[in-house]
Amino acid sequence: MKKNGKVKHDWKALWQLLKESRIPWIWYIINLAVSMAVMTVYAKLPMVQGQIMAGEIQDAGTITTYVLVTIASSLIMMPMSLLSAWIDATTTRNINQNIWTRVVHMPMSHLDTVPPTSLVSRVTADSSTMSYSISYVFSLLQTIYGMGVILAMIAGMNRNMALLMLLLIPFIILASIPSHYMHNVEHEAHTALSKYTNFLAERLSALKQIKASGAEEKEDAVNDAAAKAYFKANAKMAGLDFLAQPLVYSMEAVIQAIVLIYGGYLLSNGIMDTASMVALYTYAGQLTYQPMQFVFFWQSAKKAQGAAHAVSEFIQCEPEQMERRKSFAIPDADLKLEDVSFAYENGEEVLHHVSMTIPTGKVTAIVGPSGSGKTTVLKLLERLYQPTGGRLLFGETPAEDIHLNEWRESFGMVPQSSPLLFGTVRDNITYGIDEGVGEGKLSQAMGAANVTEIVSRLPEGLETDVGDVGSKLSGGEKQRIAIARMMIRDPSYLLLDEATSSLDAENEYQITQALSKLMAGRTTVIVAHNLRTVEHADSIIFMENGRVQACGPHKQLYEQSATYRRYVDLQRA
Repeated sequence: MKKNGKVKHDWKALWQLLKESRIPWIWYIINLAVSMAVMTVYAKLPMVQGQIMAGEIQDAGTITTYVLVTIASSLIMMPMSLLSAWIDATTTRNINQNIWTRVVHMPMSHLDTVPPTSLVSRVTADSSTMSYSISYVFSLLQTIYGMGVILAMIAGMNRNMALLMLLLIPFIILASIPSHYMHNVEHEAHTALSKYTNFLAERLSALKQIKASGAEEKEDAVNDAAAKAYFKANAKMAGLDFLAQPLVYSMEAVIQAIVLIYGGYLLSNGIMDTASMVALYTYAGQLTYQPMQFVFFWQSAKKAQGAAHAVSEFIQCEPEQMERRKSFAIPDADLKLEDVSFAYENGEEVLHHVSMTIPTGKVTAIVGPSGSGKTTVLKLLERLYQPTGGRLLFGETPAEDIHLNEWRESFGMVPQSSPLLFGTVRDNITYGIDEGVGEGKLSQAMGAANVTEIVSRLPEGLETDVGDVGSKLSGGEKQRIAIARMMIRDPSYLLLDEATSSLDAENEYQITQALSKLMAGRTTVIVAHNLRTVEHADSIIFMENGRVQACGPHKQLYEQSATYRRYVDLQRA
């Protein structure tokens, strides 16, 4: 949320995220308690050091105490360091999982507003920042306790010296002021990093196109602009650190001055002995470190607030509700769009009061020029989006009343372009299928989709890595793998969006034959430009400019609808 161009300082998003992320608070507390116990014991060492420096080197008890405390502290702190690392890693992992879960359960209408590649920094960099900040909270508690112990030890030697140490408080407050602005700067830096990540992901996947277009110098300029935006945000952050550092490190000078001047006065007047003076100087060195943690904590907390703001859209956006009033285990019925309108997040309406019926067990084709709303209808049928007006019905039952997960499991979608996931050919063919797929069923689906020939050419057959989004395969090969997956899924309802558009004539014929077997007796909706694919459909719905212009069998439409006849004649021409 922004106010007057600046991000509003709202901690709610951060608290909500931490609440849902299963943070290992118990282990944080255990680690803190043990650290405090070690600190309590370790705080006595300067007193022993002072006695040794004052000449008690021959005292066996003093030497033994010093050695035992040093060894015990070291032995305890080694496993505690490992525990701290494990706690931080666990926290980062849980925050990662929470953000990822939010992303995959977010409605498509909201995901459309976020560049996919920018989500990488949200799941990785932002979660690490917040995890690191939680550690600083507990470090701060440890710091407060440590300061209390040290001041108590100093007060035990000289109360006035302890009171003089309170002069550190104004320095802590002043040094924390620049950190207040870390929230806006951190948000700016994360936004710039997200945009830069988005730019790199897009351009690195299109290097062939860049070279073929001779656009290297143009892309250099674009990269420079994106990198500079990220650099400027980091420079602002460094500037705030620069303002805080003089105040932070001046604390050390203040403490040393107090110890040397006032401590020297006490020593010269016999009020304090040499052993106490040595111990006091050691405590002063430890006390210098403690106040700095207050400043670093505040900086880290504001950074975490900025990171949480970046992912707050995932926290505040309600996830899709899968459980509805009715199961989809009801008798087959016609699918109906009743006076449906739809607009994407940008507000542009692409469907205008569309009404159509898709009869059960029949093949329905939706045709029309590009931009007429055909693919949007398929998205509504799959319930990836909800109509902004009107309603989708299954018979007389509103789709909103039927469990969303059961609905989507019953629909199989083969889009115009089927990007594959990173993994093997086998992984992609069997993706999304819960039960194990036998070799016989797999071979049958591969043969029907003409994938067997592809696999035979691959170096490791079904276990061949397909590369990033299937980069090692051609468009037609990826499409056939997607069709093989659909044949194994055997859905009740088929949605085909230009499913054979990436295939050559021979493969198109073979896949069409395979799809014909799959469509037999099954409710099927086909979107295609090629009339050969749809002219034998039971019913054709012709759309133009987001509206239904005509519907019926091909022959009837050609005779009765002038717009459809013109569309067909243009294709044939």
